[in-house]
Amino acid sequence: MKLKSLPVFFLDLQTTGAKPESGFILEAAWSDSESEVVAHLVEQPDQSTIPRRIQMITGVKDIDMEAATAFPLVMDELQSFIKNKSHAVIHFAQFEKPFLKEAFSRFHDDIPFPIICTHEIAKRLYPNLPSRGIKGLAGFFGDSTSEFKRAHHHVVATKLIWEKLIDALAAQNIHTVDELAAWLAETPKKAREKYEYPLPKEKRLNLPDVPGIYRMLNAKGEVLYVGKATSLFSRVNSYFRGQKGRNSFKLEMLTQVYDLRVTECASPLEAALLETDEIKRLNPYYNIALKVTGRSLVFFNRDFSSMNDTSEDGHDIGPFSNVQVLLPMLKLITYAQNSDSHLLPDENTFYEPLPPELIKAGLDEFCSRHELGLSFFTNMRHVMAQGLVWEHRLKELEALEELEELENLEEIAEEEIEEVELTAEDIADKIERHVMRVGRAYLRARRFESLMNCNIIYNEKKGPEYRLALKKGQVGHVIEENPWATSPIETYDRLTVLMTELERVKKQGGSVRIFQEKDPVDFRSNQ
Repeated sequence: MKLKSLPVFFLDLQTTGAKPESGFILEAAWSDSESEVVAHLVEQPDQSTIPRRIQMITGVKDIDMEAATAFPLVMDELQSFIKNKSHAVIHFAQFEKPFLKEAFSRFHDDIPFPIICTHEIAKRLYPNLPSRGIKGLAGFFGDSTSEFKRAHHHVVATKLIWEKLIDALAAQNIHTVDELAAWLAETPKKAREKYEYPLPKEKRLNLPDVPGIYRMLNAKGEVLYVGKATSLFSRVNSYFRGQKGRNSFKLEMLTQVYDLRVTECASPLEAALLETDEIKRLNPYYNIALKVTGRSLVFFNRDFSSMNDTSEDGHDIGPFSNVQVLLPMLKLITYAQNSDSHLLPDENTFYEPLPPELIKAGLDEFCSRHELGLSFFTNMRHVMAQGLVWEHRLKELEALEELEELENLEEIAEEEIEEVELTAEDIADKIERHVMRVGRAYLRARRFESLMNCNIIYNEKKGPEYRLALKKGQVGHVIEENPWATSPIETYDRLTVLMTELERVKKQGGSVRIFQEKDPVDFRSNQ
């Protein structure tokens, strides 16, 4: 039977584990060449919750499972759908096969259809492609960049991949199911010899050796990634060098890159500032940092008794990247202010539940270690000031460019896998880290205040002098609105990047001079 006329259907499963022994089918989706995709969340045994790691991978939350369908009903619908279909087309079928085998065995049956694996075909047709994963391969064939978490996304992508593979197989004189089976049996999987990219070499080899930002585009002209560069030529070409130890996420992206668009900048600092604004404007799929989605800032009033997401209604202390940065200290302050009630600390003071008695013991150890009374924790300003003193005592300051939310996530991950039994000394160490963290966060907020409206004259080491003017956190022009109310994340990231770049200039032997608005600077000779 001809491959083009083969009555196939496309199938994808999302599961809660890598094997049936450790997981269960979470979502099933299918379609044929003409139908809309059918997708079902599948009820879990004993209504068990979805592991956090699986929620992050699939995007399926526990609340979504309220609409889940019982497993037997899903299987009945699937079996009814496949009655007139000859083959299932699945991408990376070696994952789905064990789950399908286990699912059909419950009905005392084997898998009732042969399977064609598009991944196995792609490995033979495109041995040097950087990625043959479903997202990379779909992008290579011209699919739009989008989320690829849910099963119905995978089914749509598999349809496209199958159509393109049929054309590629025809060019190899493979037209029928039997010819495909024979070719797969006879053609060994080839090891990659050298990565082959869809982006023409001359696109990157002709880039200028100047600072700027680069945008990587897919076949449809959609922006996949925005980056900054001290040298556009060196930075962009670095993505395409070497074979070993390459990041799989980047290889997936490079499999889809067909074009580049660059903007030259006067200096690396200006490139960094333009990058953060472009990431906000374009929201590229492969950028992770500096995006707006899912982020919000927090501002506090003077005594930290209330907070707001903008600097309004008396909430002028901030901005802080999120409330988690200050939350452990706020909870300890609440405990200290009510210590006469003989209550124990909140078990959720930190990022995982801990015995309140252990937290209290750690707090006592902290106070004894530093000869402080519990009253130290009754004022957040005292805590922040002490945090800054300890920071300055360290030989190496933690890089100010590290966003607090990233530090927060790292600590959450660290504590979630912690298996050793914690002691009071461990809790005291933890409190010290949080004291320094809130000090850093407050210092950052104060520095933002000084940079919001200023003139900057800077030069890279042995380089020309450049000048920059900021008004209300914007570069080069004045806005009337309060930037912390209208575009807080944009302003926060822009000032964070600016601080980082100014620190870099100074560390590399350049010079930086900052003038507040009250200090006039003639910018008519600006370069």
